[in-house]
Amino acid sequence: MTDAKKAQLWALPNENPTNKPEFQGGLITRPFKTMKHIDTNFFVPPENIQNGRVIFTAEESHHLAKVLRVKVDDIVTVVDGAGKAYQVVITRADKEHSRGEIRGETKAAPEPVIEFTLCLGAIKPKHLEWAWDACVQLGISRLIPLHTEYGIERIRPDGKFFDRLEIVSIRAMKQSLRAVLPEVESPKTIYDIINEKRFDHLVVADENGLPNLPAKLPKLGESVALFVGPEGGFSAEERKAIADAGGVPVSLGQRRLRAETAAIALSTIALRWTGDL
Repeated sequence: MTDAKKAQLWALPNENPTNKPEFQGGLITRPFKTMKHIDTNFFVPPENIQNGRVIFTAEESHHLAKVLRVKVDDIVTVVDGAGKAYQVVITRADKEHSRGEIRGETKAAPEPVIEFTLCLGAIKPKHLEWAWDACVQLGISRLIPLHTEYGIERIRPDGKFFDRLEIVSIRAMKQSLRAVLPEVESPKTIYDIINEKRFDHLVVADENGLPNLPAKLPKLGESVALFVGPEGGFSAEERKAIADAGGVPVSLGQRRLRAETAAIALSTIALRWTGDL
């Protein structure tokens, strides 16, 4: 959005800036109303929150005004994706340019004490979206799609792949009442991730792995990478690279799982390991 367009949006008048009756010729033309709290979170990026005022994006404006039928003076919860959550009174309910005023901050769902990154081999886009949606709801902080030896390249070069995953991230963040928007990084190989040495712990889903994660827990502030292979699994060389880097193989049980199911199962095990579920 251009600066000129933003300036125009900030200049739009409120439908009714306060919860007060309006008078015309000594008569009340708009009586007091009871504020209604809408039990749905809305995402507004930090740049659209200034001086106690909020401008909703076009997508969220449509959802607010046309889908949920939110009215002026209703109260909604707004999250900025950077950790802040606000109680906002709607001052303009419009399908394209809704606005509000902040009443104060509110609590969002707590973030996990350990940052978990899901490193998932390339699978069908719809299956990846489904898995990522569930993992965000559980508390995973980041997704890195993997280029693997047995994976089929499914990432479109036009950027729509990442646009879709960002929509999934926003939707799942709001659903789970989180206020931090999980990241989706560019695809990498296992060797790229290992060579970066950015993670304190590596955990890989492996049918021959340990029945449980180690008793020793990660320390506060440390990060964990969770590796799940594509439909064809990891190659012997990729498994060896993870093992040589100190990766811990963990079994997900005796039944064969789809890659997307394995991603959710490993995320659940890891979050229970650190007490975040």
